[in-house]
Amino acid sequence: MKKQVINWIFKAALAGLLALVLLCLFCALWYNVPVHYDNPDGATEYKWEPSHFYSRGTEGFALGRTNNDGFNNLHDYTPGEKVDILLMGSSHMEGFCVAQDENAAAVLNTLFNGEKYTYNIGTAGHTFLYCAKHLDRALSVYAPEYAVIELATLSYDPAAMDAAADGTLADIPSHTGGVITALQKLPFLRLFYTKYFQNGNEAVKAAAGTDAPVETADFEASLSRLLEKVGTVSAAHGVKTMLVYMPTVTPDAQGRGQTDTRPEELEAFKRLAAENGLLFLDLTDSYVHAVEEDGRLPFGFANTAPGQGHVNRLGHRLFAEAVYALIEGEG
Repeated sequence: MKKQVINWIFKAALAGLLALVLLCLFCALWYNVPVHYDNPDGATEYKWEPSHFYSRGTEGFALGRTNNDGFNNLHDYTPGEKVDILLMGSSHMEGFCVAQDENAAAVLNTLFNGEKYTYNIGTAGHTFLYCAKHLDRALSVYAPEYAVIELATLSYDPAAMDAAADGTLADIPSHTGGVITALQKLPFLRLFYTKYFQNGNEAVKAAAGTDAPVETADFEASLSRLLEKVGTVSAAHGVKTMLVYMPTVTPDAQGRGQTDTRPEELEAFKRLAAENGLLFLDLTDSYVHAVEEDGRLPFGFANTAPGQGHVNRLGHRLFAEAVYALIEGEG
């Protein structure tokens, strides 16, 4: 009897191990995300494993390789090389959901055709507030002519904006080292944890934006402090910083494009950006036109809810075309 139990346990363990191996092999193509580590140069909270294969089949389907700097670029980075446009932002700009030659940075490089070079340090979790927190270091490291920062929302909590302005915004932790890193390298376990257990850091959630109504006076006071900081840092480095708002646009019952933009927040961003020497680019009209005239959505994929989730290749292209037009117009 005892021998039978031991044999059963052995067979069950072997079957479980084989199942894990097969699931990891499947997820190696379906959901293979590099491990991230604290960024020693401070340009971002963290960066991905350098020169590492990645794949995403949960939103669209894309695969590629991070560059030697740990970011999603077609080319490796040599310290001190000329970067004309530094692209900053969240997982939208990171572009792991679209082909590497279809993200905004790659499209900008195609449009400029060697005239200017765009380098992408967009990283998951790096909403506008985290980009503002790291702007000084990012501009010191890459020394661009332009910094382009993506904003997927304008609705930020005043306390979070104050923290970003003061430099006290909580760090995004990188859980790496020992067994934790080893487990993160198993694609199935990474997907399982992400889907069922990853609740996110509360401070990071607060910095991602808020749906709660905010007093206009409080919002404007905190935004003014934050944009003053961004403007001061940009001027100190001789950099023109561009804030690019890319709202989620979905069709209503009549097929007209609609957003959840709060007009008072949009007006405040435009006015305060101008007052602090920043460029502000609103992609609302461009995205609405795509929905109403072309019947195409800038967000979402064939395997996700229509118009929801990350920006797709159309949204990336429209983003890049608008940035290109504004920079060319300035020249």
